Amino acid sequence: MYLLLALGIVLGVLFVGGAVAGFVAGYIDGYNGNESGTTSPVSMVIGSGSFILILLCIVMNWVFLHFRFASYGIGRIPKPVLIKSLLWMMVAMGGLAFLSAIVYVPTQDPDTTIRESYQWMQSHFLLSMLLIAVVEATGNLVLYGAVLREVLDWRHRPEIIIPVFAGIIGLVSGLIGEVHLMIPTMMTVVIEGWVYEYSRSVIPGIIGDVFFWAVYLAIMGFTFPWWCFLIAVAIIIPGAYLTIKTMDPYKPID
Repeated sequence: MYLLLALGIVLGVLFVGGAVAGFVAGYIDGYNGNESGTTSPVSMVIGSGSFILILLCIVMNWVFLHFRFASYGIGRIPKPVLIKSLLWMMVAMGGLAFLSAIVYVPTQDPDTTIRESYQWMQSHFLLSMLLIAVVEATGNLVLYGAVLREVLDWRHRPEIIIPVFAGIIGLVSGLIGEVHLMIPTMMTVVIEGWVYEYSRSVIPGIIGDVFFWAVYLAIMGFTFPWWCFLIAVAIIIPGAYLTIKTMDPYKPID
């Protein structure tokens, strides 16, 4: 139900936001005396994309918070334990960002729009991180705070549900995004899924995702030798293990 609701909101916002973005682009072209459609592609893609994302996040947050489908609550883990677990989670997410930077270099992507968009994000780091924080908070609220919570409440089998959930998210991300990032995405969702299962809070996942992007944008564009895979794995595995191990005394009991 929540996925259908989110999909409906996405389609509605894309329709309205796309119409507004098209009108603004036409107005800018007319104001500058240009022919329709000659506005800089990068500026329009980033500007209209940011506008649509912010509008989508506002609507999503209002719907899911107003009707109490999900929340930004601290969860059930004591704060000192949650903070310690979050620190280990950031280690794992840093390793995942390193792995992602190894397998995919967007600044070398053959698609000019993708390449220039990532370059813009890297050159406008603080503004990009602010936008990423809003988007990741909304995404975690919907995916973990609503969808995963509902599935776990319906059938509490996290050892099955979380890997399947991660596989679906990874597959979708590969189909609509970059296929090379399917595995890192699946690994990310597995870690965040287990953290949500233990804590029932979307806050650690939001912080972890923002940290991931901060590291990724910082090292994006560098070329790494093959043996860096081993370093990334050596960071991810203990980070993920200690993230969950720290919260193990508070593991939910069926």
